[in-house]
Amino acid sequence: MTSRGSLAYYLAAWVCGCFFMAVAFWLEMQFSRAASLQGTFQSVSFLGFCFFGLIFGAVPSILFGWTLRRLMKLFHVEIIWLWVAAGAALALLLIWSLGGLGHLLQNPRTLPYSALPIWPFLVVGPLDMLEGSLWVTLPVGAVTAAVLFAVHTAFERNAEAQQ
Repeated sequence: MTSRGSLAYYLAAWVCGCFFMAVAFWLEMQFSRAASLQGTFQSVSFLGFCFFGLIFGAVPSILFGWTLRRLMKLFHVEIIWLWVAAGAALALLLIWSLGGLGHLLQNPRTLPYSALPIWPFLVVGPLDMLEGSLWVTLPVGAVTAAVLFAVHTAFERNAEAQQ
């Protein structure tokens, strides 16, 4: 593992981010009155949400973790509440933009043939989140950013102690 904890950081971004989003989406589906959510995902169990969340949320969650880390390093932010606020805003922006891209790519004429096997891993998760309520990305991004802050600071302290 690297001294800066990149492997642990991005693994936490993937696993924790996808798990938190699966929980939020599942709760939204359980308590939502939206007919589109009830019909589409009615037969999927919670474990199924977690499984498909890990698959279809891998690329967006790693993109979220990478962007959050770069922004926080760019502005030299080492305060947890700023990470949490930035994580909430970034998650909303990322899901909204990738979902919008997914709406554009649903037309096969706008999608090059070579990208057909890849695009679902980038936009299917955000497209499904746009079907529900987009507001659930705010607490998910905030909680994921708090976990990523903890991983980031733990490895930063370890790297400083080694020098």
